Amino acid sequence: MPAERHWAERPGRCFCLLIAGLAICASTVHATDLCVRDPRAEAVDSSAPVTQSFLDQMKAVGVSTIIRYYDHEDETLPGKTLRRGERDTIVMNGLKMGVVFQHKNNKFASFTALRGRQDAERSLLLAAENSQPRGSAIYFGVDGSWRAPSELASIVAYFQQVNATMAGSGYRVGVYGSGLVCNTLLANGLAELCWLAAPTTWPDFSAWYQTKRWKLVQLPTTQCGGRSVDFNLANGREAEYGQFGK
Repeated sequence: MPAERHWAERPGRCFCLLIAGLAICASTVHATDLCVRDPRAEAVDSSAPVTQSFLDQMKAVGVSTIIRYYDHEDETLPGKTLRRGERDTIVMNGLKMGVVFQHKNNKFASFTALRGRQDAERSLLLAAENSQPRGSAIYFGVDGSWRAPSELASIVAYFQQVNATMAGSGYRVGVYGSGLVCNTLLANGLAELCWLAAPTTWPDFSAWYQTKRWKLVQLPTTQCGGRSVDFNLANGREAEYGQFGK
Protein backbone atom coordinates (compact mmCIF):
# COMPACT_ATOMS: atom_id res chain seq x y z
CA MET A 1 0.00 0.00 0.00
CA PRO A 2 1.60 3.30 -1.08
CA ALA A 3 2.67 5.94 1.37
CA GLU A 4 4.89 8.98 1.48
CA ARG A 5 8.42 8.34 2.70
CA HIS A 6 10.51 10.98 4.47
CA TRP A 7 13.59 9.04 5.53
CA ALA A 8 16.83 10.65 6.69
CA GLU A 9 19.98 8.69 7.48
CA ARG A 10 21.59 9.29 10.84
CA PRO A 11 24.90 8.08 12.35
CA GLY A 12 25.11 4.40 13.23
CA ARG A 13 23.00 3.31 10.22
CA CYS A 14 19.82 4.57 11.84
CA PHE A 15 16.96 6.05 9.86
CA CYS A 16 14.09 8.21 11.01
CA LEU A 17 10.64 8.80 9.57
CA LEU A 18 8.77 12.03 10.22
CA ILE A 19 5.06 11.23 10.38
CA ALA A 20 2.51 13.71 11.68
CA GLY A 21 5.33 15.54 13.44
CA LEU A 22 6.58 12.39 15.17
CA ALA A 23 10.05 11.00 14.50
CA ILE A 24 10.00 7.20 14.27
CA CYS A 25 13.43 5.64 14.09
CA ALA A 26 14.67 2.37 12.68
CA SER A 27 17.95 0.54 12.35
CA THR A 28 19.14 -1.59 9.48
CA VAL A 29 19.76 -5.33 9.61
CA HIS A 30 21.73 -4.99 6.37
CA ALA A 31 21.79 -2.57 3.47
CA THR A 32 18.52 -3.77 1.91
CA ASP A 33 16.71 -4.99 5.04
CA LEU A 34 15.34 -2.10 7.11
CA CYS A 35 13.67 -3.20 10.37
CA VAL A 36 11.76 -0.73 12.53
CA ARG A 37 12.88 -0.51 16.17
CA ASP A 38 10.31 1.92 17.54
CA PRO A 39 8.96 0.20 20.68
CA ARG A 40 5.35 0.91 19.70
CA ALA A 41 5.75 -0.75 16.29
CA GLU A 42 4.52 -4.03 17.67
CA ALA A 43 2.49 -5.32 14.70
CA VAL A 44 3.45 -6.14 11.13
CA ASP A 45 1.14 -6.85 8.20
CA SER A 46 2.20 -8.99 5.28
CA SER A 47 0.30 -10.21 2.23
CA ALA A 48 2.55 -13.27 1.86
CA PRO A 49 2.51 -16.44 4.01
CA VAL A 50 4.99 -16.46 6.87
CA THR A 51 8.05 -18.66 7.19
CA GLN A 52 9.85 -19.73 10.35
CA SER A 53 12.80 -17.47 9.56
CA PHE A 54 10.45 -14.52 9.07
CA LEU A 55 8.76 -15.17 12.42
CA ASP A 56 12.17 -15.44 14.10
CA GLN A 57 13.17 -12.09 12.58
CA MET A 58 9.93 -10.43 13.68
CA LYS A 59 10.36 -11.62 17.26
CA ALA A 60 13.95 -10.41 17.20
CA VAL A 61 12.86 -6.86 16.36
CA GLY A 62 10.13 -6.83 19.01
CA VAL A 63 7.02 -7.57 16.95
CA SER A 64 4.26 -9.28 18.92
CA THR A 65 1.45 -9.47 16.34
CA ILE A 66 1.34 -10.71 12.75
CA ILE A 67 -1.52 -9.29 10.67
CA ARG A 68 -2.54 -11.46 7.72
CA TYR A 69 -5.25 -11.31 5.10
CA TYR A 70 -8.61 -12.81 4.34
CA ASP A 71 -9.47 -12.87 0.62
CA HIS A 72 -11.80 -14.57 -1.84
CA GLU A 73 -10.76 -17.79 -3.55
CA ASP A 74 -9.58 -15.85 -6.62
CA GLU A 75 -6.83 -14.24 -4.57
CA THR A 76 -5.40 -10.94 -5.70
CA LEU A 77 -1.95 -12.27 -4.73
CA PRO A 78 -0.91 -15.94 -4.50
CA GLY A 79 -0.96 -17.15 -0.90
CA LYS A 80 -2.59 -13.96 0.37
CA THR A 81 -5.30 -15.79 2.33
CA LEU A 82 -4.55 -16.94 5.87
CA ARG A 83 -5.15 -20.69 6.20
CA ARG A 84 -5.28 -22.84 9.31
CA GLY A 85 -1.79 -24.30 9.06
CA GLU A 86 -0.17 -20.89 8.91
CA ARG A 87 -2.37 -19.64 11.72
CA ASP A 88 -1.22 -22.51 13.93
CA THR A 89 2.43 -21.82 13.11
CA ILE A 90 2.13 -18.17 14.10
CA VAL A 91 0.41 -18.92 17.39
CA MET A 92 2.78 -21.79 18.25
CA ASN A 93 5.62 -19.28 17.94
CA GLY A 94 4.07 -17.26 20.76
CA LEU A 95 2.84 -14.45 18.53
CA LYS A 96 -0.61 -12.95 18.34
CA MET A 97 -2.60 -12.43 15.16
CA GLY A 98 -4.79 -9.87 13.47
CA VAL A 99 -6.77 -10.19 10.24
CA VAL A 100 -7.94 -7.82 7.52
CA PHE A 101 -10.17 -8.61 4.56
CA GLN A 102 -9.06 -7.19 1.25
CA HIS A 103 -10.08 -8.14 -2.28
CA LYS A 104 -9.51 -5.36 -4.79
CA ASN A 105 -10.43 -2.88 -2.07
CA ASN A 106 -8.19 -0.36 -3.81
CA LYS A 107 -10.84 -0.20 -6.57
CA PHE A 108 -13.83 2.01 -5.85
CA ALA A 109 -16.12 -0.34 -7.79
CA SER A 110 -15.68 -2.85 -4.94
CA PHE A 111 -17.73 -0.72 -2.56
CA THR A 112 -21.28 -1.89 -3.09
CA ALA A 113 -23.84 -3.38 -0.74
CA LEU A 114 -23.53 -6.73 -2.54
CA ARG A 115 -19.77 -6.84 -2.10
CA GLY A 116 -20.14 -5.90 1.55
CA ARG A 117 -22.30 -8.97 2.11
CA GLN A 118 -20.05 -11.25 0.04
CA ASP A 119 -16.87 -10.05 1.74
CA ALA A 120 -18.36 -10.48 5.20
CA GLU A 121 -19.66 -13.97 4.36
CA ARG A 122 -16.22 -15.02 3.12
CA SER A 123 -14.59 -13.53 6.23
CA LEU A 124 -16.87 -15.54 8.50
CA LEU A 125 -16.01 -18.77 6.66
CA LEU A 126 -12.30 -18.10 7.04
CA ALA A 127 -12.72 -17.05 10.67
CA ALA A 128 -14.33 -20.44 11.35
CA GLU A 129 -11.54 -22.28 9.52
CA ASN A 130 -8.92 -20.43 11.54
CA SER A 131 -10.75 -20.81 14.87
CA GLN A 132 -10.70 -17.05 15.26
CA PRO A 133 -12.12 -16.37 18.71
CA ARG A 134 -15.26 -14.32 19.26
CA GLY A 135 -14.52 -10.85 20.51
CA SER A 136 -11.57 -10.41 18.15
CA ALA A 137 -11.78 -8.16 15.09
CA ILE A 138 -11.98 -8.47 11.34
CA TYR A 139 -10.82 -5.31 9.59
CA PHE A 140 -12.04 -4.41 6.11
CA GLY A 141 -9.78 -2.42 3.83
CA VAL A 142 -10.72 0.89 2.22
CA ASP A 143 -7.57 1.41 0.21
CA GLY A 144 -8.09 4.78 -1.43
CA SER A 145 -8.28 8.52 -0.92
CA TRP A 146 -12.00 8.79 -1.61
CA ARG A 147 -13.64 11.86 -0.11
CA ALA A 148 -16.65 12.96 -2.20
CA PRO A 149 -20.06 12.59 -0.50
CA SER A 150 -21.18 10.10 -3.16
CA GLU A 151 -18.03 8.02 -2.61
CA LEU A 152 -18.49 8.01 1.15
CA ALA A 153 -22.12 6.99 0.67
CA SER A 154 -21.01 3.89 -1.26
CA ILE A 155 -18.48 3.00 1.43
CA VAL A 156 -21.20 3.41 4.07
CA ALA A 157 -23.52 1.11 2.08
CA TYR A 158 -20.73 -1.50 1.91
CA PHE A 159 -20.19 -1.39 5.67
CA GLN A 160 -23.90 -1.48 6.40
CA GLN A 161 -24.01 -4.87 4.70
CA VAL A 162 -20.79 -5.98 6.42
CA ASN A 163 -22.40 -5.22 9.77
CA ALA A 164 -25.74 -6.82 8.85
CA THR A 165 -23.98 -10.02 7.74
CA MET A 166 -21.71 -10.19 10.77
CA ALA A 167 -24.46 -9.36 13.29
CA GLY A 168 -24.55 -11.98 16.01
CA SER A 169 -21.22 -13.51 14.96
CA GLY A 170 -19.38 -12.07 17.95
CA TYR A 171 -16.69 -10.49 15.75
CA ARG A 172 -15.91 -6.81 15.91
CA VAL A 173 -15.80 -4.77 12.70
CA GLY A 174 -12.71 -2.70 12.01
CA VAL A 175 -11.78 -0.46 9.11
CA TYR A 176 -8.41 0.14 7.50
CA GLY A 177 -8.49 3.49 5.74
CA SER A 178 -8.04 7.23 5.79
CA GLY A 179 -8.84 9.45 8.72
CA LEU A 180 -11.95 10.65 6.89
CA VAL A 181 -13.21 7.11 6.31
CA CYS A 182 -12.45 6.11 9.91
CA ASN A 183 -14.32 9.13 11.23
CA THR A 184 -17.32 8.55 8.93
CA LEU A 185 -17.71 4.89 9.85
CA LEU A 186 -17.10 5.24 13.58
CA ALA A 187 -19.48 8.19 13.80
CA ASN A 188 -22.20 6.10 12.14
CA GLY A 189 -21.59 3.03 14.29
CA LEU A 190 -20.43 0.98 11.29
CA ALA A 191 -16.93 0.23 12.60
CA GLU A 192 -15.62 -0.13 16.12
CA LEU A 193 -11.90 -0.02 15.38
CA CYS A 194 -9.81 2.25 13.14
CA TRP A 195 -6.53 1.20 11.55
CA LEU A 196 -5.16 4.42 10.07
CA ALA A 197 -3.58 3.82 6.67
CA ALA A 198 -0.03 4.98 5.95
CA PRO A 199 -0.53 7.51 3.11
CA THR A 200 -0.31 10.94 4.71
CA THR A 201 -1.93 12.54 1.64
CA TRP A 202 -5.20 10.67 2.18
CA PRO A 203 -7.91 12.91 3.69
CA ASP A 204 -7.66 13.81 7.38
CA PHE A 205 -4.56 11.72 8.12
CA SER A 206 -2.97 14.28 10.43
CA ALA A 207 -6.22 15.33 12.09
CA TRP A 208 -7.21 11.74 12.85
CA TYR A 209 -3.71 10.85 14.00
CA GLN A 210 -3.86 13.68 16.54
CA THR A 211 -7.19 12.47 17.95
CA LYS A 212 -5.55 9.23 19.12
CA ARG A 213 -8.82 7.44 18.33
CA TRP A 214 -7.04 4.97 16.07
CA LYS A 215 -6.08 1.52 17.29
CA LEU A 216 -3.22 1.08 14.82
CA VAL A 217 -1.40 3.43 12.48
CA GLN A 218 0.48 1.96 9.56
CA LEU A 219 4.03 2.98 8.65
CA PRO A 220 5.33 3.08 5.07
CA THR A 221 6.25 -0.22 3.45
CA THR A 222 9.83 -1.28 4.11
CA GLN A 223 12.08 -4.33 3.91
CA CYS A 224 12.50 -6.61 6.90
CA GLY A 225 12.91 -10.35 7.28
CA GLY A 226 13.59 -10.74 3.58
CA ARG A 227 10.29 -9.28 2.35
CA SER A 228 8.25 -6.11 2.01
CA VAL A 229 6.22 -5.46 5.15
CA ASP A 230 4.23 -2.70 6.81
CA PHE A 231 5.00 -2.07 10.47
CA ASN A 232 2.22 -0.64 12.61
CA LEU A 233 2.19 1.48 15.74
CA ALA A 234 -0.22 0.44 18.46
CA ASN A 235 -2.04 3.10 20.47
CA GLY A 236 -0.25 2.40 23.73
CA ARG A 237 2.05 -0.29 25.01
CA GLU A 238 -0.78 -2.57 26.15
CA ALA A 239 -3.10 -1.63 23.31
CA GLU A 240 -5.96 -3.93 22.36
CA TYR A 241 -6.92 -3.74 18.68
CA GLY A 242 -8.78 -6.99 18.09
CA GLN A 243 -5.76 -9.26 17.97
CA PHE A 244 -5.96 -12.85 19.15
CA GLY A 245 -3.73 -15.79 20.04
CA LYS A 246 -1.60 -16.74 23.00
